[in-house]
Amino acid sequence: MDAFRIWLIGLMAVSILLTVLSTLLPEGTVKKIAGVTGGLVLLLTLLRGIKRLDLADIRLSYENCSLQISSQMKIYEAESRQNMESLIQERCSAYISEQAEALGLVCNPLVETMWTEENIPLPVAVAMDIPFHEELSRILAENLGIDAKNQKWLTSEG
Repeated sequence: MDAFRIWLIGLMAVSILLTVLSTLLPEGTVKKIAGVTGGLVLLLTLLRGIKRLDLADIRLSYENCSLQISSQMKIYEAESRQNMESLIQERCSAYISEQAEALGLVCNPLVETMWTEENIPLPVAVAMDIPFHEELSRILAENLGIDAKNQKWLTSEG
């Protein structure tokens, strides 16, 4: 990194020197010759820095990049699936709690989901921390599609 910094400072110094020289020289043949010579010096300074670069450390491989991208995409997809599943479970639990509250009940349901062929997590089961309530059970079956056999209640009267 230091070598790059020194090369860049040298390149800037040569550029500034050539600009000042170009400004001070009178118009004519001398200025044209100085311009061409200055351009060659600038080119040599640029090439000298490029020659010193160690390109062996730079490994650009499409295959490596492709593998890294694929690996990262799989990680993002797994995180996205988990986030979507958690969101569906939380929203369904909140909905069940709201419906229970409308019936005068207080509960903290745990919703289980299952992925469909279309990659959508659907609620398939629920564990309730309250005794069986017929009306809430009917709401779960009708609105969320969780039938009675997939509803687990604290007690199973009914």
